[in-house]
Amino acid sequence: MSYLKNISPKVKIGIPVFIFIIILFLVFKPSAGINKRTATVEIQPFSMEVSATGEVQALKYETINVPELMHRRELRVYYLKITDLVAEGTNVKKGDFIATLDPADVEDRLKKSYERIDEHSNSLESAILDSTIALSQNRDQIVNFLDNLEESKIKVEQSKYESKAVQRQAQISLEKAVLDLNAKKRNYEKEIQKQKTKIARIQKRLDGETKTRDMLEELKKQLHIKSPSNGMVVYGRSWRGTKIKVSDDVGPWMPIIATIPDLSSLVSEAIVKEIDIAKIKLNQVVKLTIDAFPDDVFEGKVIRIANIGQPIKDAGMNGFKVLIEIDTKNKKILPGMTTTNQIVTAHFENDMVVPREAVFGNDTNQYVFIRKTGSTEKQQVKTDGENETHIRIIDGINIGDQVLLSRPDKFKDPTN
Repeated sequence: MSYLKNISPKVKIGIPVFIFIIILFLVFKPSAGINKRTATVEIQPFSMEVSATGEVQALKYETINVPELMHRRELRVYYLKITDLVAEGTNVKKGDFIATLDPADVEDRLKKSYERIDEHSNSLESAILDSTIALSQNRDQIVNFLDNLEESKIKVEQSKYESKAVQRQAQISLEKAVLDLNAKKRNYEKEIQKQKTKIARIQKRLDGETKTRDMLEELKKQLHIKSPSNGMVVYGRSWRGTKIKVSDDVGPWMPIIATIPDLSSLVSEAIVKEIDIAKIKLNQVVKLTIDAFPDDVFEGKVIRIANIGQPIKDAGMNGFKVLIEIDTKNKKILPGMTTTNQIVTAHFENDMVVPREAVFGNDTNQYVFIRKTGSTEKQQVKTDGENETHIRIIDGINIGDQVLLSRPDKFKDPTN
């Protein structure tokens, strides 16, 4: 024990203190398997919510469409490419530039229309000339038949001094001359109608092509699209659901190039998964956050629920459009902004709740672990609703109980 003589007095005093601390730790250390992470069962407001992402849209808006003449079938202009487009979000006045459509197809059709007009005009001139000649020939023949008729009348007049046979022969000649003249007159009337029909048919084609040319000329002027009113420009969407851009094709099948939204009628257009849509009702309260205003929480309410679902991209399920009216709180909220919507499907002012991590089991057998002095007890509970953070408890525990937020080691065995 001679080595203890070399230890300083301070160290000699510290050794017993250190040993005493170790003994206290061993005596009072927590029992194995009791987790120190706990939560207190308490009464607080509780809401059940359905979460859905969305996008700000205007419920009322004025559309900026392709020229109305593109809907005319006779023009056969089915789509045109956008070659220039005003920046989205630009505030424009009535008559300001919005977009330009490629005129190449219209110009090509216009060139062909002029060619067809020339063809129809030449055909019409030829038809009129042919008609003049044909009718003139028919009139000359009628004159000849009139002369023959007069000669036949004279012969009948002269034959009265002749034999009965000669008189009969002269009368037959007169009757034949009358029949031939009447037949030629009828043929002349038919020829007139024939020539009129032929000319009218060509004239109709010429008039139709002239009308087409005039519409193409007007359409060419309208390819420089202007704003119909004052407001902010928001791009339309293509058939793929993406926003319109330069080089996209537009036409009668997809006529909206942009819109001028009424900023006093903003809504969030949210997509609710089909498994949640039965929980959504009209006028339910909604809490919204908007990416552009991360520090603000906006209020809204459900004003419209779609009756027909649509596939959610990359989700493998359908979703239903839900329109949510927004209280903008005088913030400059704009169409196209992304929203996160928490639709409140049920609310309780005072209810017993615990964190989600405190409840274990399955839908038919749920339980918690209550921490008591020196021990942990497994307690079956009844729940009725949950949200992202808490579960509502209706039976099985009391206010003030301490529940564990993870399964204790001694209950790791599923039979416990």
